[in-house]
Parts: sequence; structure tokens; C-alpha cells
Amino acid sequence: MNLGSILEGLMNGQGQARGQPPGGSPMPNQGNLGNLPGNLGDLAKQVSGSMGGMGGLAGGALLSLILGSKAGRSAGGSLLKAGGLAVLSAVAMKAYQDWQNRQAPGTNAGPANLPAQIPQDSGFHIGEEKDAHGRELGVALVQAMISAAKSDGHLDGEETTRIQDQIQKLGLGAEEKGFLMDVMGKPADPAAIARLASTQAQAAELYAASLMAIGDADTPEEKAYLQQLATQMQLPPDLVAHLDAQVHALRHQMA
Repeated sequence: MNLGSILEGLMNGQGQARGQPPGGSPMPNQGNLGNLPGNLGDLAKQVSGSMGGMGGLAGGALLSLILGSKAGRSAGGSLLKAGGLAVLSAVAMKAYQDWQNRQAPGTNAGPANLPAQIPQDSGFHIGEEKDAHGRELGVALVQAMISAAKSDGHLDGEETTRIQDQIQKLGLGAEEKGFLMDVMGKPADPAAIARLASTQAQAAELYAASLMAIGDADTPEEKAYLQQLATQMQLPPDLVAHLDAQVHALRHQMA
């Protein structure tokens, strides 16, 4: 499965979803990544080369529809647009390292304190990691975000059908299109997302992606979803606290 095609399709759906010519806003590129806050530019450059020049993730109308218009999600979308999948890996790695070093949750949180490099063999290098089914971990991260966005019920049957109609119009291969259609057709399922993780590091990344998609978990359904996800992945409560603090600080500093 081509992860790059999936991300590009979500971005290129922007014009179509708004009744405009295909194309949408361009992804951040090598020329402007250096202008991102803190270390996000360097992080985005790490993944852009392996994804066909794409350094970002959010910003297309289809992904905006999926994530909704809630303020917390909007801020998370801006953050993902800036740094892409590398942001999720960096946030998870920083939280994981702080947890291992027994620092207080939220210590030195924010874009400027994210690692400038994600070392190979660290367990957080997005270009190397495979999920429990042997697929690129980035595919699982997209799946996690969509599932989390559906957790509060804002994507009802009618809205899901509308997004599926837009997916059909994208220039995706059959496998990539089928993947998105399948994920959009499924209900929010924290247990299914938890099964995608093959390591504790991957579990941390999937949790960070889910929290980024939800934004501020201010409904009982969202809180229950995140709690079930953490429980299913057997994430220690203090590690969850570190992940919560890192995502919260980063998202609000980027808002």
C-alpha cells in the first residue's frame, strides 16, 4: 500500500470537496519547512524524502471533514500540516524518554524541545517502523486518527457516506482507495487500533495520533475512547500523562 498516495489523495481532495477544481493547497515543501517553529522543520524534512516530497499530513478538505471543526482539532490539524507524521513520532519519543527518565509530565514541552533528529533503531523512526500487520506504521497512524475522530459521533452515517463519495473521486489506486473506504465505514474501535501496535513505542505513537485527532477530549465519549485505547495497549498511566501533556502543550502553542 502506498502511504504517500493516501496522504496526497487526502490533500488533493480539498478542491473537490469544496466544489472547486482538483488540487487543493500544496503540502509544505523542502523550501519552506525551515520556517516552521522550533525543530518541526527539521523533523518534517526527515519524512518528506521518503513520502514523495510530502512533509505534511493535514490540511486537505477530506481530512478536515474527518477531523471536524472543533477548535482543538483545528489546532491539531495545523500542527500536523506543519510537521506531518514526524510530529507524532517526535511527540511520542519525547514523552517516552521523559517517562523513562522519571521527569514530571509536561517538562520542557513544546515545539522547541522536540528532538531535532529521530534516530534509526529508536523504535520511533517512521520510515522504518511496521505495524503489527507488517504495513508502514504511517498507515496505522492515519487509521488511528480516523477512528478517534469518529469517537464522539460527529461523523454519522450521512457524513461518512459523503466523505466516502469524495474518496471515490480521488486519483488513488484500488488498494489505497479501498483502505480509506474500509476505515471510513467502520465505527470507532479502540481495541482494533490497539491491535495495530507491536511495540510500546508504537502504542505511544498511536495514542498521540488519536489524541491529536480528538483535540481537547471534552465529551464523555472522547474521554472513554482514549481511556479504552490506553488500557487496550497497556500503556502505563504515567506514560499516558506524559503523552497527554506533550500533545496538549504542542497543540496549544501551535494554535
